[in-house]
Amino acid sequence: MTFCEEVRKETNLYWQGSFDHPFVKGLVDGTLPLEKFKFYIMQDAYYLKHYTKVLAIAATKAKTNEDIAFFLETARYINEAELELHRSVFKELGVTKVEETDFEPAPATYNYVSHMYNAAHNGDVAEAFAAMFPCPWLYQEIGEKYKDAKPGIKLYEEWISMYSSPDYKAKIELQKAMMNRYAEANPAKKQVLKGHFEKSCYYEWKFWEMPWTLENWKDEVKNYAY
Repeated sequence: MTFCEEVRKETNLYWQGSFDHPFVKGLVDGTLPLEKFKFYIMQDAYYLKHYTKVLAIAATKAKTNEDIAFFLETARYINEAELELHRSVFKELGVTKVEETDFEPAPATYNYVSHMYNAAHNGDVAEAFAAMFPCPWLYQEIGEKYKDAKPGIKLYEEWISMYSSPDYKAKIELQKAMMNRYAEANPAKKQVLKGHFEKSCYYEWKFWEMPWTLENWKDEVKNYAY
């Protein structure tokens, strides 16, 4: 069993939790309130901005020209393509300049980004990638699982289409091979890599729960009964 096969099996609880989350289900069947999708998109734009920076950090730690080129090209693609898509979606969702200026990452977003920075700054390239890889891989599986869905809402259909494309799947297969190669080259770090990967799988689940509940920094404390 490859590293990716092992870790996918061991973290299936989080993957299934994502597949079945009411946010994802609502996006797929068209019942997700646009308010929640707007919250998600703004948080995701923040996440992707920092994801590109983590990719750049990983590039500085990569050992081969091929891997350096992969991290830098992926960072460029996300910065230009996905963030531009988010900017156009911002317009469709009516995100105002004030909302952009006053934006604050929700706890789940902040914690997820911090986790990736920690892995990238304090670990090697394999650790950085182990923390980054669950995001694109999970989205590809969600896209594949729900590729035939017809939510009837343009934004949701475009989201599903992006992550269910054959090109996107091909990119994930290449990244699986890279993750397996890193794990095979670092057998003593196998559990460390699994730890980073599992935490990111958890935060992926939290990334659906966060917009579903409109998570913020104060409500949990306000609602806590002492």
